[in-house]
Amino acid sequence: MTPGQEPRIRKPPDLYLFATTVMVSDRKRSVKWYTEKLGFEVAQDLGHWVTVGRKGTTGLLHLCQGSEIGEPLQPGNQGITLHVRGNFAATVAELRRRGVRLDAPVTRRPWGMFARISDPDGNVITLNPED
Repeated sequence: MTPGQEPRIRKPPDLYLFATTVMVSDRKRSVKWYTEKLGFEVAQDLGHWVTVGRKGTTGLLHLCQGSEIGEPLQPGNQGITLHVRGNFAATVAELRRRGVRLDAPVTRRPWGMFARISDPDGNVITLNPED
């Protein structure tokens, strides 16, 4: 390699999704909803930086209170999808019993099954069976 020349990467970088941001209006209320209604755990709580999901895994949700960083809350379909292990219909029914708002019932399409729920701020979450 000559001076100034960048090294060639021989294998792809070891990258993975750690967390994605969900803008919320009240982080404490959202932490309560995601833990009590969906059964997630608080993976990290560093004040402003709070993530929920399953401890020891990646793909966490960072519950970011927009008012703290001057960002507007823009709820809607953010492209968040959660996989459901086990009986899909029974899990969706249990979420409803826990008070989770169901935006789209369990629906079958040629590409698979899904349901949609919303968090307290209106962030849409799609549920799919894991298989």
